Amino acid sequence: MRIKFVLMGLTMFFVCGFSLIAQDDRLDELTFEETVIQEEKVPYFGVGGGFMVSLFSPNITDVNTQITTAGFSELSTPITMTGVLGVLTIGIVPNVRISITNLGGSASTADKIFLVNAKNYVRSVTLSNAYTGFGFDYAFSLAKSLYLLPGITGGWGSMQINTTQYAEGANSTNGGIGGTPADPNVFNHTLNNDYFMINPGISVEFAPALLGNDKPRIVTVRGYVGYALSFMGDWKENGKSIVNNVPSGIEASGLAFQIGFMIGLFN
Repeated sequence: MRIKFVLMGLTMFFVCGFSLIAQDDRLDELTFEETVIQEEKVPYFGVGGGFMVSLFSPNITDVNTQITTAGFSELSTPITMTGVLGVLTIGIVPNVRISITNLGGSASTADKIFLVNAKNYVRSVTLSNAYTGFGFDYAFSLAKSLYLLPGITGGWGSMQINTTQYAEGANSTNGGIGGTPADPNVFNHTLNNDYFMINPGISVEFAPALLGNDKPRIVTVRGYVGYALSFMGDWKENGKSIVNNVPSGIEASGLAFQIGFMIGLFN
């Protein structure tokens, strides 16, 4: 009886062995398809605001022609402008965000001293510019947390040219406000223009992992270059009287560079 069981066991062992060998011979016939797993690109997200510094370079040739003829020193560019920028992602359209910008700044001539009636007077000119714009940007991913954002901004602004002359060492009087209100050689004259502007540009933004790679990005650093195209309105003297025949080259158009940072949530 034992011999019978032994023979049956040996028979099953050899049958299974031959079956496995036969299956091994057919393994070479099997083919496997490679599946390429594509990493899903996460749409751009950003909401926050921050501080910006802009170097604005309008053409001031006509301005300098006017003010030097009147005895003032020349202005120089760029004009340093500072302000804020806020951004908000539009969830309906991937990678699109809206923005609001507010910047302002000025440049002044060196003081120039003149002798009038044996008394020293100082002349200077200040050119100031400020604008508020609303824009749309589209984000292209260059690398993790690094984006290229072309966009366009439209809004309104104000340019002002202020010429002043004051006496050195003026004394206070009881006849009015200030030291020399009745002195005909003391003046403060303003020429201003409210304009509409369009500003196409492109920015590069990077959100460093300050809290760790697995944590939200709360800061973005930004570099920007663009060109402001202005559509000037009427020039007004001291904000009231319209001034005609102002040279067309006096405008708020020019190249601008910006650097700054924003605080919020970014990817």
